[in-house]
Amino acid sequence: MNYLQKFEFANLNKDKPNVLDFYRKFGYVIIENVFEQKHCDDMKKRAYFLVEKDHSSNTIGFSLKKNKHHTSNNFLSSAYKINNFYEDKMINKDGTFKDKKINCISKLGHCLHDVDLIFKKYSYHDRIKKIIKLTNLSKPILNQSSYIFKQPLVGGEYLWHQDSTYLLTNPLSCLALWIAIDDANEKNGCLVVKPSSHKEKIRKRVKYIKGKIIKENLVNKEWDETNNISLSVKTGSIIIFDGSLAHKSSENFSNHSRNTYVMHFFDNNCKYSTENWLQRPVNFPFKNFRL
Repeated sequence: MNYLQKFEFANLNKDKPNVLDFYRKFGYVIIENVFEQKHCDDMKKRAYFLVEKDHSSNTIGFSLKKNKHHTSNNFLSSAYKINNFYEDKMINKDGTFKDKKINCISKLGHCLHDVDLIFKKYSYHDRIKKIIKLTNLSKPILNQSSYIFKQPLVGGEYLWHQDSTYLLTNPLSCLALWIAIDDANEKNGCLVVKPSSHKEKIRKRVKYIKGKIIKENLVNKEWDETNNISLSVKTGSIIIFDGSLAHKSSENFSNHSRNTYVMHFFDNNCKYSTENWLQRPVNFPFKNFRL
């Protein structure tokens, strides 16, 4: 089986049956040449500008192993703002930065799509709408966006996880679009997936209840390192994947960045959990993603 099969954006209408068949079987699919180099450069330039705007002198490091950032308002308020998250290993014990912020940055999140004009343009772009029309989301809502930097020799590891762990709906409907701003490969930390794992149950749950982040094991079993597929993709490609698909990415061991813009959607016909950490204020509700 060719787990690395890729489809051309220009041929999406013709290839639709094959694209959907691949996605249903394996929980992900790669669409190449969705965006051009100039579009990716535009997003990267804007992301770097947003980092330059940060005049903070200290912070809490971002690490999916330690999860210290969960306790900060910087994390919770990012549901409706654009906040900066810095690599834990690039932060001193006193919270100060070990290097220039652009060399310490991990990601921007989690509301670029509704707050920043440049990211809004690409998040609601006709090319994205064409891809969303492929999915089974009848009333799509774009609820989360992140710009992940994976800077050279600094970009940290993302452990095995399923996105519905954090963005649960009933029934399940979470879906991600992973846009390659740079070429992604095994050396700089490309996406690694477990094909067909989207057919399994959600193994963990992260909830926000009464002011606290609570982690819960739903299935007492960790993901192993068998049957892994590394998805090397070129700039401008998009990986669509199901919110139940197990995925991860390694540290960036190369001299090249692996910038990515990631968006998450859910179906508004499904009930969005009030226990999800990402909640918008009454005066800034989720927007319908008009197709």
